[in-house]
Amino acid sequence: MDTRNRTTGTTGFQTSRRGFLGMTSALVLAGALGPVAGSGRAQAQTLAKGGRIVLGFVGKGVFGPVDPYRSGDPVVTLLNQGVVFEGLTRLDNKGVLENLLAESVEAEDDTATKWIIKIKPAVKFHNGKELTAEDVIFSLKKIREDGTVARGYLGPISRYEALDPLTVRVTLEAPRNWFPVALAGGYSGMVPADYDQNKPIGTGPFRIASLELSQSMSLARFDSHHGQPAFLDQIEIRPFEEPSALLNGLYAGQVDVATGIDASLVGEIEGKEEFKLYNSATGKCYPIHMRADVEPFKENKLRQAMRLVLDRDAVVNSAYNGYAKKADDLYSPFDPNYDKSLVRQRDVAKAKALVEEAGLSGMSIELVMQEDVATALILAENAKDIGINVTVTQLDPARFFNEEFTQRKFHGGDFYPPMPFFMTSSLIDGPNPGIPTLKWTDEEYLEIWKAANASHDPADVAAKVKRLQEILFERGAWIIPVFFNELGFYRSTLGGFPEFDQSGNGMFRALPTIGFVA
Repeated sequence: MDTRNRTTGTTGFQTSRRGFLGMTSALVLAGALGPVAGSGRAQAQTLAKGGRIVLGFVGKGVFGPVDPYRSGDPVVTLLNQGVVFEGLTRLDNKGVLENLLAESVEAEDDTATKWIIKIKPAVKFHNGKELTAEDVIFSLKKIREDGTVARGYLGPISRYEALDPLTVRVTLEAPRNWFPVALAGGYSGMVPADYDQNKPIGTGPFRIASLELSQSMSLARFDSHHGQPAFLDQIEIRPFEEPSALLNGLYAGQVDVATGIDASLVGEIEGKEEFKLYNSATGKCYPIHMRADVEPFKENKLRQAMRLVLDRDAVVNSAYNGYAKKADDLYSPFDPNYDKSLVRQRDVAKAKALVEEAGLSGMSIELVMQEDVATALILAENAKDIGINVTVTQLDPARFFNEEFTQRKFHGGDFYPPMPFFMTSSLIDGPNPGIPTLKWTDEEYLEIWKAANASHDPADVAAKVKRLQEILFERGAWIIPVFFNELGFYRSTLGGFPEFDQSGNGMFRALPTIGFVA
């Protein structure tokens, strides 16, 4: 039986003087999902326990020392999806908050700065040691280190206290009424206080059984997991250099699950009964960053012009073969406070007028991309219509995520998963952003942001989030062309994949629940 404590309308909070915080977080997470593919539940099939699969992906896995708090390695992303490492809380397939390693996360008072974390008892790490307050404090401090993915979610923390072996008090420097949500980030797993990157262990349903440097990794079921044990005995993770090599491995029986399939390859399995398509709508995107503290994107007229000129229909149909939904430069589409009334219509005449008003006609600029080059090329072609010359340059991950990453004027192709509004905002445009690529500062935005984080009233929070989105729509520094589907192939002998997972990592997140059809 799965012993995870699923939260309800109060997201694990008391409903007395602290109730407003629970209500706020519940509103941030629940409902208003909009059209999705499927129900979010795993397909109803009887699965057998046992067996081994090979999971393949296109790219380079480091397969070396494992730091669960830093990005750049797709294998670490996989391990962080509740597979090897687990967080205190978690967002389910539909984005609803649930407790995982925490029994509860409650506000101690109405300031939204002091939080009590009750740790689920008898949770074991893969070496048999039980999770304690010491481990939680160690992990939270690791999350808060410079350069980590989830640092911005938590915000500055002034004090950590172990009140007893299973209770932690965290004191924040500023109000954050969605703190339980902030703990649910994919790079927020708990590790032991003596964590060794060369011998990585977590609390998840799989443990790392073997690791071949730069080549492969093998996971084995952890039978002492605190929740429902996984079905599979073993998962081998194997990288492939090219999509064609991955598909050949699938056809040849060397691969059972192929993740991250390009939309142009979906037709490859049509008519083949031995394979199935995993296709889930998500809120994930590849935003294009326009650095707003220096020329030329210091000029909002240029930022707006680049947003207005982009042909988003062409991106959906050409870059994503129809497996995407148009976006309007706003993130977090599954947040119930997402403002669907803000729609970006293509307007070449207006975009051209804005460029001319800014005196930037004839300007040339380089757009540096990692992934999603097809979208960049469409934007470059569109920009010619308003007198802007865009040159697209693609870099591999090592060169893209180097010391220049947060300093480039114009770049994109770095993946952002769908998260509640304030989680994404804390990374990119809120106070002290965790990933400072935009260098965008708006005094009205920051004032409202801080007020929303301290508010006692869910309706007030909703109104403030609406205004925050209006500001981003009017003068923000991200271009978000589309929200694209997660696509993959798997053998029809396997079952248990969800019909819908908004996270964008549904195939990874499903690994503990899939198995061979009985």
